[in-house]
Amino acid sequence: MLKTIILTDIKQNIQSFKLHVTFIIMMVVFTVGSIAYVFQYRDAMEDYRDYSSKMLDKIRKEADINTTRIAIEKNDQLFAPLNNGFIDDAKSQFTPNNIQYSAYNVFGYSISRKTSNPYLYLSNDLNWVFILSIITSFSILLLSYDAISGEREQQTLKLILSNAVSRGVLLFGKYFSIIISGVLMVLPGLLVSLIILILSGTLKMSSLLAFETIGFLVLGVLFISTISALGLLCSVVSRTANVSLLIGLTLWAVFLIFSPNLAVFAADQLFKIKNSETIQAEEKTAKDAINKAAPEGSWSMWGNNPFFPKHELRAKNITNLMNAEKQIKDEWYNSQFRQYEKAIRFTYLSPISILGMASESLAGSGYPRFRKNWDDLHTYQNQFLTWFKAIDAKDPKSPHWYNPEEDISTSREKIKFEEIPLYTERMMTIPQRLTKALPGIMLLVFYSFLLFGITVVMFNRYDVR
Repeated sequence: MLKTIILTDIKQNIQSFKLHVTFIIMMVVFTVGSIAYVFQYRDAMEDYRDYSSKMLDKIRKEADINTTRIAIEKNDQLFAPLNNGFIDDAKSQFTPNNIQYSAYNVFGYSISRKTSNPYLYLSNDLNWVFILSIITSFSILLLSYDAISGEREQQTLKLILSNAVSRGVLLFGKYFSIIISGVLMVLPGLLVSLIILILSGTLKMSSLLAFETIGFLVLGVLFISTISALGLLCSVVSRTANVSLLIGLTLWAVFLIFSPNLAVFAADQLFKIKNSETIQAEEKTAKDAINKAAPEGSWSMWGNNPFFPKHELRAKNITNLMNAEKQIKDEWYNSQFRQYEKAIRFTYLSPISILGMASESLAGSGYPRFRKNWDDLHTYQNQFLTWFKAIDAKDPKSPHWYNPEEDISTSREKIKFEEIPLYTERMMTIPQRLTKALPGIMLLVFYSFLLFGITVVMFNRYDVR
């Protein structure tokens, strides 16, 4: 009987006009989004290659001057475009993708858009997560809102239950039929998207692509299950389909708009941090105190004489100034990270937000990617400084007074470009991605069981007359 209910409802869903319209919309959006992504990715890679080439040329020129210039020069580590942005762009237009560093410090981060018109970034990309979280979730609600209340209005619910069909079997049948119908709506679009991306050369078949695709499918099924349970719940809390639809659309809007913005409100009100003006004032106060306490001659310089005694005082003073700024800013940056990580928990109330965060983790993009690069660059910076000091220690013409901004008191010998340790981004491994995505996966499972459990309890008390 359960199989009959599932197959019957799937057939009805497939034959329904609303599913036909939704299917066409999704196929068009998947196709257009994939074609657009091919061109966007090619342009982004061309810009990135041009930028990387210029950065390497800059480092080569510094190496021809002296080793110290390599150590003190501030470099920008721009993140390479990911070829899995078709799954989830992780709001890359708002995520820091550039970190500035030298051998002495990791200075800060910024957003580099590499575009002539920043207003082009105000719209959402038509990626898989966008399609699933907006179009598919809305479609699932349209399929499920009248699953019970609609049957009651048509006087078919009483007839079905009079044929020795238990309420539990009927509800399970409808639940699984909606899930299967939703998956069938999405799968063709995913296949078309993959074909376009592979034929265009944007993607190559690999184990990582298989992991990302399968991971998204698993998330997609869990998300569809959650929205299906939500739609059924809306259908059993009302005796009329219109009211069920109104409740469903209200909750959909709450999950789509209210919950994500709640995180912003929470960050501003509950997890306050210092603003940039306060940080600048603290830096100025700290630097003024250091300069005031510095020995006389700490700013003296004789560029043609590396062993000029006052150069040691100058190097120490500049180092103290850098360390004071570093301490204040590092604390500020860490407070920003903590604020974000706390505030983002408020979005766990929304299945739509959970889908986005879990997809971001599985793709190794967005905030998880940024934090990994931020931490890795700090490790690299210490290794870079150790390398430089080892090179400087071998130079008898250097007094070894380490100045983080000037090349007046450390090695002025040239160095081969090939000997310079360059930072290379290490992408998140599959276990790291799964670990980051696991909370979101577990939450979707929990919400599916919770919502469907509440639906079962309410349906057992539902008046079918």
